[in-house]
Amino acid sequence: MLVISRKKRLIIFVLVAVSVVILFLIYWQKEKEVSSTGKVEEKEEVPLLSVKGVSLVGWNEDGEKSWKVEADSGVQFSDRMVLKEVKFYLLDGGEFVSEGETREVIIDRNSNLILKEDVVLVSYLDGTQLFTSEMKWITSERKLETVEKVVIKRKNIVVEGLGLTANPDLSQIEIKSRAVTKFVENS
Repeated sequence: MLVISRKKRLIIFVLVAVSVVILFLIYWQKEKEVSSTGKVEEKEEVPLLSVKGVSLVGWNEDGEKSWKVEADSGVQFSDRMVLKEVKFYLLDGGEFVSEGETREVIIDRNSNLILKEDVVLVSYLDGTQLFTSEMKWITSERKLETVEKVVIKRKNIVVEGLGLTANPDLSQIEIKSRAVTKFVENS
């Protein structure tokens, strides 16, 4: 008959427990599958909710309205909401200061707006227009940011550049690099 000492049983128990924990962690990692091309791809995430005709309002830490969005459709995931064909409004001090349109908006856990695809923003202050492919509205800082190419049209001036930080009403704009200013004659 095989007799195992108490110390050996404890070591075997610890090894088994550690193995079970490791297998459990591996099992609960994001599932991945190998496609026919041999690349590792993540499986599509399952939405929690899918809706048509969305209207949402976002708030900042001070309890003021920060933004409003209206979208044709939206999908809620565990960590974000994705909206399609969106009209958005930015607020400052509880007042509407600009509005825009884009094809897609992602609302993250911090109530930030990630604006994607054909972003157009128009200031209520003086009609300044901002065009870019992707931009982020950072709710806590009350700032717009992008690293993408931007085009800004203000009266008879057009400014192009890469990257931007701006106030929501476009009263203050900082182009990060390659800024080129063109004067356009009124027609």
